Amino acid sequence: MTDEWIEQYGITEGGFDTITNCKYEVPPITAIGRVYQQLVLDVAKENEEVQAIIDVFSSFISDEISNFNSSVYYSNPQYLECSYKEGVLLS
Repeated sequence: MTDEWIEQYGITEGGFDTITNCKYEVPPITAIGRVYQQLVLDVAKENEEVQAIIDVFSSFISDEISNFNSSVYYSNPQYLECSYKEGVLLS
């Protein structure tokens, strides 16, 4: 099934190492997943959840959330949702 999704959505390989240069303790993978899950659920339209996953992970906000040297990961879910929708981190 995974290979079918990769082909269907044109997902390419990439370098996603956000841990090597991290100066702080990296949150557990389940905690990171919850942040992304909440954002995807907040922005997904009904029956378009897969597209929302792709959109969130390919947007600027994914890099910001995954930069564990910043505080974005720890931000309020509503802040992340509003920033994602605006296309920039809000002040």
